[in-house]
Amino acid sequence: MTHAPHHSLPPAKFGIVDLFAGPGGLDIAAVIMRDEGVESVGVEWDPATRATRAAAGLLTTEVGDVAELGPCDPSVVHATVLTGGPPCQSFSVAGSRKGHKALDDVLRLATRLADHEDGAAFDSAWSEVKAETDAMSDDRTGFVLQPLRWIMEAKLKRGRPYDVVVLEQVPTVMPVWKHYVKILRRAGYAADAHVLHSEDFGVPQARRRAVLIAQYDPENVHRKVRFPEATHQRYKKGAERLASTHDHQDGSLFPTSRDGGALQPWVSMGDALRATRPDDFVMVSNYGSGGDPKKRGRRTSDDPAPTITGKVRRNRLFVLKEGDSGAKEDGEELDRLTFEEAGLLQSFPAAYPWRSTDVAQQIGNAIPPRLSLHILSMALLRKPPQEKWYSLLKEWKPTASSPAGNEAENK
Repeated sequence: MTHAPHHSLPPAKFGIVDLFAGPGGLDIAAVIMRDEGVESVGVEWDPATRATRAAAGLLTTEVGDVAELGPCDPSVVHATVLTGGPPCQSFSVAGSRKGHKALDDVLRLATRLADHEDGAAFDSAWSEVKAETDAMSDDRTGFVLQPLRWIMEAKLKRGRPYDVVVLEQVPTVMPVWKHYVKILRRAGYAADAHVLHSEDFGVPQARRRAVLIAQYDPENVHRKVRFPEATHQRYKKGAERLASTHDHQDGSLFPTSRDGGALQPWVSMGDALRATRPDDFVMVSNYGSGGDPKKRGRRTSDDPAPTITGKVRRNRLFVLKEGDSGAKEDGEELDRLTFEEAGLLQSFPAAYPWRSTDVAQQIGNAIPPRLSLHILSMALLRKPPQEKWYSLLKEWKPTASSPAGNEAENK
């Protein structure tokens, strides 16, 4: 039996609209959590990324531009949860004069969108803000204001606030999220923001994300918002990796902590890529280290990967062998990471159907699905993920009969 492709979010206990959704790092976590009443629809403009989402069978709105949609649109009107990772490159360069100016602009404009009593007043403020951001040389400055627009319009124009809001981006966005926390508390949300380390949650990669969680609770806006608690050891250069207390008898790729137990060791590149790279290796980064562009960062296969970026395939891999002196040294150069391997280092399933052009950029831009499981579980259910979800994520495969999957294959 086949079904016509559709682009609208069905009613659900936790119906997520995911802004700037990318290839599905959060949406695939929502699929794994479906038994808890979680459904999601992503808003994504890039045709290549939409092709990957389609091949994965993920629901994506027909309109790809976040600015052209809003919470009252029929395709997303049933959403009870708003998530998103808006592009923020315009102010993410540390120490940049332009970056600081863009950050100041966002904080100032966000304040103008706060504390309105009705939809008409908000529309007037948004019209002024949009005119200013449209006139900026870098239109990405205005992208980070879009989630705030959606939040305010859901409350003032749809008449039904989002129950939960989750926003994430690079750590340099933390001043914006902290400012949003103040605004959201005045709008009836218990809210907070923290920086999370992906390797703390079993992702085989050292990556930091600034995460905001807000829950609508107008009678208790100053209560504590629970964030995910680390299950794994944090990576530090030169630190000794903990001994594993997990026997892997359940076939899981990623070791997990037992209830009340100690942290598990970080998950290494070697753990994640065991099927394709069984021997020890060293990764030499495309980027400089310590401010020296000629001093390339180095990680062995016993370490988590450095942050996976859109230039991940520029990283070089070498056999790690024992030299004549007994010390470890580089051997012959190996093939560079495949897209499947780069996805695994982001904690995507091995079978994830990457499609179209610039796949490395899709992978690098995504939030790790395993980190998304921890964030969504705590934000929606207020408890850690179920153990079985990790195996479901690892073993996930696209459905061959999926209308979305067939649509992607035919492009």
